[in-house]
Amino acid sequence: MSESRVTIVGAGPSGLTLAWWLVEHGIPVTVLEREASIPRDMRASTFHPATLDLLAADGLAETLIERGTVVSRWQYLIHETRDCAIFDMSCLADVTAYPFRLQCEQFQLTELLAEKLISHPHCELRFSCELHNVSSEAEKVRVSYRDNGDQAEAECEWLIAADGASSQVRKSLGLEFSGQVFPKTSITLVLEHHFEEDIPNLLGVNYVWLPDRHYSLMRLRDTWRFTYSPEQDQNVDTALSDEVARAHVARVSARAKETTIRSRNYYTLHQRCLDNFCHGRIVFVGDAAHLNSPAGGMGMNSGIHDARSLADHLIPVLAGEDPAILSRYDRRRRTVAREEVQRLSSQNYRRHRETDAEKRRIIWGELQDTVSDPIKHRDYLLDAAMIRSREREQTIE
Repeated sequence: MSESRVTIVGAGPSGLTLAWWLVEHGIPVTVLEREASIPRDMRASTFHPATLDLLAADGLAETLIERGTVVSRWQYLIHETRDCAIFDMSCLADVTAYPFRLQCEQFQLTELLAEKLISHPHCELRFSCELHNVSSEAEKVRVSYRDNGDQAEAECEWLIAADGASSQVRKSLGLEFSGQVFPKTSITLVLEHHFEEDIPNLLGVNYVWLPDRHYSLMRLRDTWRFTYSPEQDQNVDTALSDEVARAHVARVSARAKETTIRSRNYYTLHQRCLDNFCHGRIVFVGDAAHLNSPAGGMGMNSGIHDARSLADHLIPVLAGEDPAILSRYDRRRRTVAREEVQRLSSQNYRRHRETDAEKRRIIWGELQDTVSDPIKHRDYLLDAAMIRSREREQTIE
């Protein structure tokens, strides 16, 4: 491995956006990715306005828009009655250049960035590199890993842990990842059916309520993303089976029962956060630093926001400023993770999963009150679009 000032472990959205912002400032970066290529399985698929604003300067936002589906209006929908609570993001046009949610697969961003980085003179992107151990010293970080099965070692000035929820960097340092596991898990299918032909007034993003459960239905460019929760105590294999998956789909659209299922993924839902994102010369971003419920689509977006904030702090350090300024990155992003992202995603989780009739009635009344009041409506969307969390971050010293 050639000499790099920064080594990033993990080629997900957080790691690759950070790598791109660093190399564009002339900083040599090495990215180590465990997989043999950029994964194309269904992971995150929502880009919020605040994130698109961050990606705009490099032309990344416009490319993603070409590959995804723009959703300016989204809704909570009661399936039986077709009652709905519609949120219209056009009211945010004065604070963002992108007043909409973009539904686009995560791999569209990571593949785009990988293509740029592979040909960049300041970047070395290495696949099939599995980290074993890291140690932070006074002036450098030592890295031990397997490169296509062969033992390898390297040194760098700074190491960034962007290696996801099961971070090997975090495990290597023996750090506690405190938090909780949510009682329900989540299964996501990618379907080829045209749901818009079956369900009147369907929008690009729909949180669909049935009497005993909730489904989410989100439109991608040429497919739909369908999410459901397994029955209590149902094992993973059964929950993922064709019979069970298609039975859930049929509850939303009988015609969709026999459609092609392109992919299916199973997720355990966590809410966790490190007590400090900076450990000597090792810094954590994204899921390696914090986890939240995917309800509301804030996980990937928050990780990209981490990357932007870290780039803004690390670039001056690499230019000679006091490394102590990285403590501000920790304070800002850890506060946002705990007090904004986890708060809002937990609120979304409870709202989406509630099945008690009386509690649902109260939630529905709150939603109707919000969409009917322009001030409350805009206030809600500033949170949902992650604009307010970005604004708050800038006030934290």
